[in-house]
Amino acid sequence: MSTPSGPTAPPAPAAAPAPAPARRLRRWWWRSGALAVGLVAGAAVVAGIVEHLAWVETVAAYDADIARVTDEAETARARAEAAYAASLRSLDEAIDDGRSVYDASEDQVADPAVREPLVAALADAEELRATEVTYPVTTTRTVESVTRPNPLRRETLPEVSVEVMGGSEPAPGGLDAEAAGVAEVTDTVAAARRQWALVELRAATVEGRDARADLRGQVGARALGTLEEAVADAEAILDGGADAVDPDVAVPLRDTLFDTTHALWSARLAEIHDERRAAARAAGVDCRVDRCVALTFDDGPVEDTRRLLRILAAKDAPATFFLVGDNAAKRPDIVRAVADGGHLLANHSWAHPQLTTLDDADVRDELRRTQDAIAEATGFTPFLLRPPYGDVDGRVRSLATRTGLDVVLWSVDTEDWSARDAEETRRRVRAQVAPGSNVLMHDIHPSTVDAVPKIIDDLRAEGYVLVTADLLTDR
Repeated sequence: MSTPSGPTAPPAPAAAPAPAPARRLRRWWWRSGALAVGLVAGAAVVAGIVEHLAWVETVAAYDADIARVTDEAETARARAEAAYAASLRSLDEAIDDGRSVYDASEDQVADPAVREPLVAALADAEELRATEVTYPVTTTRTVESVTRPNPLRRETLPEVSVEVMGGSEPAPGGLDAEAAGVAEVTDTVAAARRQWALVELRAATVEGRDARADLRGQVGARALGTLEEAVADAEAILDGGADAVDPDVAVPLRDTLFDTTHALWSARLAEIHDERRAAARAAGVDCRVDRCVALTFDDGPVEDTRRLLRILAAKDAPATFFLVGDNAAKRPDIVRAVADGGHLLANHSWAHPQLTTLDDADVRDELRRTQDAIAEATGFTPFLLRPPYGDVDGRVRSLATRTGLDVVLWSVDTEDWSARDAEETRRRVRAQVAPGSNVLMHDIHPSTVDAVPKIIDDLRAEGYVLVTADLLTDR
């Protein structure tokens, strides 16, 4: 129905009815479930993060363990290589030193018992040095495998084994022992070499002193200067004994002494010959043009030498007497009689050995003792040497020169020692003689003394001039 004021207003909406209790409960459970799901999901995320961080730490520890054992293995290998290299260097040095000493000792250390152990030690050491080195494994370091516990991300890190070298083959100790063995026998040879050098230097010094004393007044002071300086240097070394001797210094000094002594005596011997030949020419004898022959007698003096001297005096014939030192020392009166007769005294060694079979020291002794015996008896020092049996080589010649002796052999051998017959000795002289002949005889045989008068007569009948051996142009 209408009212006068206008249309009728619509009715007001009815109020909503209040929710029922069951509906409200469902909404609460739904919200609770969502919250629970959120909480679970969050927990899962946190757990995943924790697990991941733990796994990262595990991997880092695993990697660190691998790095550690690898480093230990590399360090052990480096140490083994360094130890082997150091010992090998020591062995190299021992071998080099041993080889050097061995080579230097040749012709110096004569005793095989001294040198042969070094040869054996060097051979063993060189064999060991040539052995190919290996580095055996002595232990194995293991890093255990690790498995990730996450079932959704299953992962396993494998077990890792690292081999550790604990040394080398050959072992450093073996190399060191071999080096020590080589060094020990090297020292033995080196000591023997020092002793040899000491003996050699001492002998050269004695020669130098003798030459200095013998030549003083015969050669100028300047000529002796080098010798005197070398003698002084040698004496300074000798004062220190064998341990102070450096063979590399002593041997060159020895050679300087030998060379200087040899040179001085060579020059002086040449002067002596020149002076005596000049005097002979002044007296009317010149073997460059005259038919000269020298009569020489070995092995005396003996009692029958007196008879020979009387024959020579009666014939006015000069001769050369090569005296055995032992005989000269026993019969100095006969030695003086030879000198007083105008004959030439010469050296025939002390005991008549084969000089080439003796060592240097014994050769010097043979020559020097004979020089001294003749000089003591007469005041005259011989300058000629006839080696017994003509046994001579370059070494003996050099030793003779350094003792002030010129070596003289012969050109006519009567072999009177074999025939022991005066006529046979005479015949052999006549058959072989020629201008410049040096006739070898022995006054120790009476048959030889018996032959001398006719030999002199035969030679003079053929126009030969009798002279001492030093005047022959070819001695």
